[in-house]
Amino acid sequence: MREQIIPIAEKAGEILMKYFKSGLDVSYKNGDKFDPVTAADKEADDFIRSQLSEIFPDDLILSEENENIPTDYSKRIWMVDPLDGTNAFISGIDSFSIIIGLWGADEILFGLVYAPARNKMYVAEKNKGAFERQIDGGFKKISVSNVRNLQEARLITRNSSKDKRSLDDLTEKFTVSGVIENSRTKVARIAAGEAEAHINTNFRACKWDTLAPQLILEEAGGVMVDLDGKALDYKQLSTKWERSYIATSSTGILQQILDVIK
Repeated sequence: MREQIIPIAEKAGEILMKYFKSGLDVSYKNGDKFDPVTAADKEADDFIRSQLSEIFPDDLILSEENENIPTDYSKRIWMVDPLDGTNAFISGIDSFSIIIGLWGADEILFGLVYAPARNKMYVAEKNKGAFERQIDGGFKKISVSNVRNLQEARLITRNSSKDKRSLDDLTEKFTVSGVIENSRTKVARIAAGEAEAHINTNFRACKWDTLAPQLILEEAGGVMVDLDGKALDYKQLSTKWERSYIATSSTGILQQILDVIK
């Protein structure tokens, strides 16, 4: 499956890079200034969906940029975000990524996160481990760090200068060894051992944002749940996570974060 999906992600990356820093026209979904969309989103989405439909004609597709939303999650469903980080993309920041994941009725089967401007790619298949592509094109197996204490952990946050969110004050309450700002591949970086925790403060997060990164993190030894410590339910009809999510390198650090939140 990795050999089938990587070329699709790479071509979608070429589409995005064609538009990157090109002075795109921007529109906003439902008039929401924090939810922009561009021609780059749409062209990459059209390409990814067409390729997936050709290779896997019996599978369904859930994509951020398409209104055809599946209602039966007991089937195989590809979940796609063709441009995660559109705001960064528009601003000329290279932290945007492509996310492609496969839900298989009861579990996540495949996940890929690709940041084309940074030439970073992470992939995972169920029960086969998580991998990061190297400079030479080969793939190296990755795993979470050995840090188990929140005070020794590195917390990935965001740059909150543009808008204030209700959970921003909460993230500032944690005593950690370091803070990493503004990384789109947050969950994958935890999987690769470059950080230990991320609390997503955006209540716009949806299934296509988390499916692939969650498998990459879990195959590397980490864990992802909602803000109440509950498993993300990909069978729910709503595409949005009402209680956002937390990603950590261990259940120990997760519990320490949940204790503070509670």
